Amino acid sequence: MTVFVGLMLAGRVLVTARRAVCATTLGSAWVWAALAFSLWTVSWASDLGLQVASKSGADHLWYGSAVLALCPAIAVLGSRRPGARVWTWFIQVPLLLVLSWPVLSLWLQGSELRGLQLETPQLVAYLLVLVMGAGNYCGTRFTLPVLCFAAACACLAVSSSVACPAWLADRESSRMWSTGLLVAAMLLASRARGGGMQVVNRLDQLWFDFFDTFGVVWGRRIQDRVNYIAEKERWPARLELQGFIWDETSEEPSLQAMVREVGTTTDPARPVTEARIEHTFRWLLRRFVDPSWIDERLGTAPTTAAVGSLSADS
Repeated sequence: MTVFVGLMLAGRVLVTARRAVCATTLGSAWVWAALAFSLWTVSWASDLGLQVASKSGADHLWYGSAVLALCPAIAVLGSRRPGARVWTWFIQVPLLLVLSWPVLSLWLQGSELRGLQLETPQLVAYLLVLVMGAGNYCGTRFTLPVLCFAAACACLAVSSSVACPAWLADRESSRMWSTGLLVAAMLLASRARGGGMQVVNRLDQLWFDFFDTFGVVWGRRIQDRVNYIAEKERWPARLELQGFIWDETSEEPSLQAMVREVGTTTDPARPVTEARIEHTFRWLLRRFVDPSWIDERLGTAPTTAAVGSLSADS
């Protein structure tokens, strides 16, 4: 009953998370998450809840749940426009078929449904994909939830393998613990999402939200691009993981030239640089999020000049 209530709460978290990704390219990741959670719930209900599934059928359902659970994190790695649309068909579906081959091969061998015993190479392949997907969020505010999620998936996969240690040999207990870890991961993720870091600087807020939403891989790519432009244009600021680091003593000629163009003379370096940073962020993040997502975090709407400049850069 406790697990059942937890699954209901986790389902509610998943539904409310849809709003958080509606203005981003993570819509496909949410769809994969919904499919994975649905199959996981069906597996729990069939095997541990209602106990209507056979032993072999339960093995196949649970391993299918473990494989499908990898897809949301892998979808995030391909979430940049315009490739986000084809990532599903050229990466996700082939990966799903490869990892599902242990079950598919049993189906092709005959009509009798047999239990699943993952070979060690198959287990290693699964764990590598798990590390690749879950590792993208290690270092963000979702670190603890993603560790619980990885433990849940690993527990399912290892308990289905020939290399299963003695303390995971009881598959029923392993699956119960895995479900509990999954529920904990989703509840912790909801709490982390609602309690994100609040900072005074709106540009830092935009950076933290993007980094936590899309993970380390895309976050570091954006960080490198921003710092490349900062070095090229000689900004008195540099983007680090903890936000923008400002050099208050810098007086770059390029900034002074920009100041003369806009006709201001009162401590202009930082406001002009912040305007350039905002322009750069809008240009770089357009492949990941809609303008409304950026406006919500900056508390402003893009000006006509900025929109025209972005179109020219495109």
